[in-house]
Amino acid sequence: KVASDVGRFEDEGWRVRKDGTQFWANVIITALKGKAGDLIGFSKITRDLTARKNAEENARRLAEETAARQVAREERERLRVTLASIGDAVISTDAQSRITFINQVAEPLVGWTSAEAVGKPLEEVFRIVNEKTRQPVENPAVRALREGKIVGLANHTLLIARDGTERPIDDSAAPIRNEHGEVSG
Repeated sequence: KVASDVGRFEDEGWRVRKDGTQFWANVIITALKGKAGDLIGFSKITRDLTARKNAEENARRLAEETAARQVAREERERLRVTLASIGDAVISTDAQSRITFINQVAEPLVGWTSAEAVGKPLEEVFRIVNEKTRQPVENPAVRALREGKIVGLANHTLLIARDGTERPIDDSAAPIRNEHGEVSG
C-alpha cells in the first residue's frame, strides 16, 4: 500500500528463509508503473544484514558491559574511600577469613601495613587474647562468618600487635552479605 501510494517502501527486520533460518534484512519495495503511469507491479530487493546487526548488537552489549564495569569500579572506589576514612580500625575479610582490606587506623594497632596484611588469614594479623588468662579468644569475625550475625567481643580482651605490643580493645564483627544475602566476608 505504501509503495503503491508513495512509490517506495523500506523496512528492516527479521525475515525467515525457506529453510526456516532467520536473518536480519533490509527490504525495499518499489512500485513499477507503466508508460501511462498505471501500476504494473512491484520490485522487491532484500539484503541480508545479519552480520551488521550482530556487530551492532555486540557493540551495544560491549558498551553496556563497559558501563557496568565502570559503575562497579566507581562503587568499589567509593566503598574503599569510605572504609579508609572511618575513624575506627576496620578490617574486612573474604568468606575464608582472609584479609581483603585494612584501613590506616588499623595498621598501627596490628602492626601490619595494608599491603602486608591483604591475603593473610585474619588470625595471623588480628591476634587477640583474654587479658587475665592470656588464652586466645575466639575471633568475633570468624564467629560472624559462621553464624551470619553481628558478634561483639568479650570484655578484657587484648590485641597483640605484630611487634608484641598489647592493647586493650573493644571490638565487634558483622557479616558482609552479597546481593543474594549470602555471607561473603
